[in-house]
Amino acid sequence: MRPREHNEDLELITNYDLVSAAHACLDGVDLDVASSKVAQEFVQASSYFTPSDDALNNQEWCDSVYLFPPGGSYFWCKETQRWKKTRSSAITLTSSHAAWFRRLYREWYKGNIKDAIYMTNHPDMIRYDQRMFDFPFCVLRTAPRLVKNTSRGVEKGHKTGTCIIVYMPPHGLNDQNIQRFIDIYSEKGRCVC
Repeated sequence: MRPREHNEDLELITNYDLVSAAHACLDGVDLDVASSKVAQEFVQASSYFTPSDDALNNQEWCDSVYLFPPGGSYFWCKETQRWKKTRSSAITLTSSHAAWFRRLYREWYKGNIKDAIYMTNHPDMIRYDQRMFDFPFCVLRTAPRLVKNTSRGVEKGHKTGTCIIVYMPPHGLNDQNIQRFIDIYSEKGRCVC
């Protein structure tokens, strides 16, 4: 029997097809806020934050952002006023996908970022933060094969579950930007705007 991998030893990375779509939709990815050196071999953002940068709590976000959050659970530490990752499970914990989406939404709402693509393979996001329905989104037709990075190496073709892509367009009139999102992602799944 193979030993079970811990969440901190597992990084799922977006495949080239979905990364290319994000680059086309955003006219280039300026910032990948939840990334790694290995992930950047695939994402190729102009700049990126690694787990040690703690982009969820510390860093300033700007320009065109790509976000595929890491897995796991977080809790809000009242003492330090920041999100902390945990291996525990309890009803009071928050999905990492929800915590990261909330930060992305806040940065977009304040105008700190130009636009963004958010990808989640956590379908419960439709319950955790329904503001995602305020934006154009695509439910992918098939479960994408992602890149799996662990301490044992990089492995392509890791099948994930249902994926949803959310597009946060620039503020203002966005008909052209939204149409570009539809043109790019409608061949990958069902777009709802």
